[in-house]
Amino acid sequence: MHKRLTILVTGRVQRVGFRGFARLIANRYGIFGYAENLLDGSVRIVVEGEDGMLTRFCEDLYAEEEPLISVESVEITESEYQGDLTHFEPHFGDFQKEMFHRSELGLEYLKEMIKLQKRSLKMQEEMVIALRDMKKESKKRREVLERVIEAIHTQGIG
Repeated sequence: MHKRLTILVTGRVQRVGFRGFARLIANRYGIFGYAENLLDGSVRIVVEGEDGMLTRFCEDLYAEEEPLISVESVEITESEYQGDLTHFEPHFGDFQKEMFHRSELGLEYLKEMIKLQKRSLKMQEEMVIALRDMKKESKKRREVLERVIEAIHTQGIG
């Protein structure tokens, strides 16, 4: 059975490639429709397709494997199938604004990645120092143990 769904997705779903992600999922399941950003920061998706494929589509919208997308909620409203959709396409706003926002967001993510990398390198340096200290301590203990063993052998106890 075919039906039409209007889906409202909230969370971090704008300027993170969510509309393109929705298109990939729709193409996977043979679903037609569109996705568009709303002024409140959510994304509205209107889709038509076979009932089972729409269910899978909606489940995949949570984008659990996507590193930039963070879906908080998926609100689904069902309506009568109209059959007027022939493919799936993301609807975009003003090209210049879209590109500006995406480049700004990309810069923010790059900054965060650099900060994380610096913290990671610092932690690695600390671990190397700790391992060197452990190696020195282990060497000292081994030398002490070897002297004890040698003393035991020379005294004829062993």
